[in-house]
Amino acid sequence: MNAALPRPVSPLPAAVGETSKLIGSSPALLRVLELCRRVANTRSTVLITGETGTGKELIARYIHRHSARRDKPMTVFSCHAAPETLLESELFGHERGAFTGAIQSRSGVFERSHGGTLLLDEVGDIPLHAQAKLLRILQERRFTRLGGTAMFEADVRIIASTQHDLRAMVQRGEFREDLFYRLNVFPLHVPPLRERREDIPPLATYLLSAAARQHRCRQSGIGGLALAAMISYDWPGNVRQLQSVLERGLLLSIGERIEPQHLPAEVLGGFVPPLAGESPTSLAYAQRLLVARALHENRWNFTRAAAQLGVSVHVLRQMMAKLQIRRAD
Repeated sequence: MNAALPRPVSPLPAAVGETSKLIGSSPALLRVLELCRRVANTRSTVLITGETGTGKELIARYIHRHSARRDKPMTVFSCHAAPETLLESELFGHERGAFTGAIQSRSGVFERSHGGTLLLDEVGDIPLHAQAKLLRILQERRFTRLGGTAMFEADVRIIASTQHDLRAMVQRGEFREDLFYRLNVFPLHVPPLRERREDIPPLATYLLSAAARQHRCRQSGIGGLALAAMISYDWPGNVRQLQSVLERGLLLSIGERIEPQHLPAEVLGGFVPPLAGESPTSLAYAQRLLVARALHENRWNFTRAAAQLGVSVHVLRQMMAKLQIRRAD
């Protein structure tokens, strides 16, 4: 069958390491950016949620760049990476002798972020005992170092991000309810890549160009069939996974266009090319892909595939006929 594939794309010029831009013009992404601009010049605390690899830190940096604090520092603190025993010291600082090994006083990220923006990345990983002190800072805008009595002003714009469902964590007793409401003043949800598939071609082009420059490789772009496979894939790792797949494809294609044989098996699993005149982002193609992937994942066992789709085997066969899905695909 003839496939109406996306046009092959060629890399755009990009500086080494310039993979931190927000690329795309999908309605889903534009809605998020509009909300970012609305909240940027306020003092409101922002809670950014989204799956891994969606670009939550990029959204936080976008807010900072559009705020009145743009000329002040933006600090990113990983709540997940900090050892639990040192978390309070890292956040609030400590005085000399506050604990074994504290041979001199040290400022924390709140002090170092004074006047600017502090991103608390993966805030859901903060243990309960430290959540109380964080809540106090958000309420009073003041804090003391660990082992100290001097009070410091906290002139810091707080942005928090997480891939966890904080509401569910509150219900399980893993996250303070009062802290959740303090953080959830202005919630922003970053859509996963599968909800903005139209952004994949420009994003893939941009990331490929940056990878080519980083590795000093010549690259001719992405072929139409490979691009269609990328558009159809659900990307559980989102942009971070797409970046890794493109880097792998770059190294395998050796100066030629990235084609399907250069993509991992999980990206190609159940992939069917669009029909003639069918857009890779259309509802009809999404239906074809959904059925084809269910068949592929269940090794063409109609009973299991139908159960996965929530239909009967008879309805599945009707859908296959209507959508022109054959095992040869």
